[in-house]
Amino acid sequence: MFKYTRVLQFNFEDEEGFGVGKIRGRDIVELAEKIGANTIAFFARDAWGRAFYNSRIMRKIGKLGKRDLLKELVEEASKRGIAVVPMIGHTTNPELYSKHPEWAQRRPDGSLITMDTDPANAPRNKPTWPLLCLNSPFLDFVKSEAREVLDYGVQGVFLDSFRYMPDEDRACFCSYCKEAFLKEKGSALSVTRDRNSRKYKEIFEWRLMVNVKAIAKLSEYVKKRGKILVYNNHPLGWRGRANSIAELVKEHVDVFFAECSETDYQPPGFIAEMVKLTRALTGKPVWASRNSFHMALTSSQTTGIAIRQGLREAFAGGGWPLFLVFASTFLLGLDLEPVKQVFEEVKVLEEYMQDAKPLPYVAVVFSNRSRDWSDLPSSHITDSYRGFYYALMSNGYPVNYVSDTCLDEGGFKEYKAVVLANVQSISKRAVNRLKEFSDRGGGLIATYVTGIMDEHGKRLEDTLLSEVLDLSFRGFLKSEWSYLKLASGHPILRGLEDKTVLWGDFDREFTKRRTPPQLGWHVIVESNARRLASIILPDRDFGNEYENGRSPPPPVLNVETPGILTGKGWVYFSGQPGRLYWRNGMPLVERLILNAVEWIAGPPPVKVVSDGFVELEAYTREGQILLHLLNHTYIGRIIARGNTAINDSWASTVENVHPPSRIVPLNNVKIVLRGYDVSSVYLPLRDSKLQFRVKNGIVEIELPKLEEYAFLVINLR
Repeated sequence: MFKYTRVLQFNFEDEEGFGVGKIRGRDIVELAEKIGANTIAFFARDAWGRAFYNSRIMRKIGKLGKRDLLKELVEEASKRGIAVVPMIGHTTNPELYSKHPEWAQRRPDGSLITMDTDPANAPRNKPTWPLLCLNSPFLDFVKSEAREVLDYGVQGVFLDSFRYMPDEDRACFCSYCKEAFLKEKGSALSVTRDRNSRKYKEIFEWRLMVNVKAIAKLSEYVKKRGKILVYNNHPLGWRGRANSIAELVKEHVDVFFAECSETDYQPPGFIAEMVKLTRALTGKPVWASRNSFHMALTSSQTTGIAIRQGLREAFAGGGWPLFLVFASTFLLGLDLEPVKQVFEEVKVLEEYMQDAKPLPYVAVVFSNRSRDWSDLPSSHITDSYRGFYYALMSNGYPVNYVSDTCLDEGGFKEYKAVVLANVQSISKRAVNRLKEFSDRGGGLIATYVTGIMDEHGKRLEDTLLSEVLDLSFRGFLKSEWSYLKLASGHPILRGLEDKTVLWGDFDREFTKRRTPPQLGWHVIVESNARRLASIILPDRDFGNEYENGRSPPPPVLNVETPGILTGKGWVYFSGQPGRLYWRNGMPLVERLILNAVEWIAGPPPVKVVSDGFVELEAYTREGQILLHLLNHTYIGRIIARGNTAINDSWASTVENVHPPSRIVPLNNVKIVLRGYDVSSVYLPLRDSKLQFRVKNGIVEIELPKLEEYAFLVINLR
């Protein structure tokens, strides 16, 4: 049984140490007790390099005086049965840098690499957050930090992300890195601009492994002490490289922290998505955060509904909720009821989720290798995965991610279908597993240049999936805008017969280019499979939208190149429907995705139908189906932006983000199940049963009213 299920994270975020002299260990523990947390995560030293305990290797923050805050915290928490897992090892440490500038990460020209972010016209007088190198003695210093805090009797240590980037523009070329690379590889650590060269890929992979070896070294020490290691993989942070590291280091980490600090800028369901992604990459327990504050407004608490639904998302996604509080928010006053309510729910329900497994229907491959190796920017690669994910999730379908490693090992065989949305990098092992899956009746959806690279990023002449999909790549139609002319007479085209679908989008910044890279492109394929759509091209680069050149030019050139192909158990899109849907949510593209999934995978085993936006998260357990229903039909949530990078408007500012203020309750929410023999439906949070009816083998459950959240236990015969 996993014990650390309801987490309070408490940080002193301010360089001045605001509140350090006022807040006692007892205050933090009492806060945890009031909200129902059973675990406290706490910065044992901050990002400026100051300790909150009596350290032998670091300066204690002056406002503590003779006090030892970590000791206060641990002693008080132990009395109340609350675990403490202190955070250590932040890669920034200005105090340590001042003593050992040679330990810092350096660019090829010797300049310092920092985490500072400032407006161009208001730089800091000196770097605040220099990054320290994992190849330097800094790593031994972090091990010493771990030794010191473990001596306090805590339950483990919590490592923040090691910000050691593999990308050339952020990579370290300090003397320690040069020496280590030469020793390991027998050649010089060079500046290599060609991303497609073998040398670039060798250095990139080496830098990823620097992170992995560092975490493994610390893990070995922590586990010898019988404690747990938590690592922050921050799924949407630092170009997704921490996800690659998490997948590689999963055997060394006990708990992964899916930091979700971007949630206020992301769609409803984001926290659950990040939990599911992290679980797919690691297979380990996941903590996921909902900040007490809105965006970066650290001293001000956000709305209760944002907190409640965010924490519920963490739990519904299969993880454990973490509530982050900064000292300034705490001192200015917190409304604890939203957190308390959810943690009480989790306490009641956590026994159900301890051994629950995601219900397998459709698996979307989230390929770290493709993101790392593609010549497209990382964000444009992951758009394809997230587009398929959100098209399904927002329409009440159960959907999960799987990883590159899962493909290699064949860990997806229970799913009805696998979506390979521009998964460019695939191993031969994965191809064999996909072929076995297909031969057994599993369905495949592939798009664009899926399978055009091996697992090390080597570019190939044809897709590795040519035999599985019965098609070959023959080149590209390189048009910034294009259209799909749909045929008729196939279930994938249901409701779309003879329509023409716009394929492309304008670049949102509209400063360096008119359109995003390759979004309107298509692969020219050769195949004897059935064609469901053909491509039509414009005869010019852009339309006018009256005076502006952001618009698509009209379709005029029928090039007779297939846009959608189907064969036995597979569908192939020559373009990128997931990426297109993620960018603009167009209904025709959404319908193509949903139709393709249902044709390949069959009707979903569980689906929710309502008049609003309900997120369904479904799990199996021996003799049971477990369902989380989260109502995301919000009032007050606003995200506004400009239509170019020039964010000036005479009417108002144009980059605005509001939290949700209310939820619209939904009446008569229907849950439809196929293929299950249901004996009863139980609502643990209400201690009541729901009625259901069975017709032609289909079970229908009606929830009379869904306010914010419901958890259903469906007992099977």
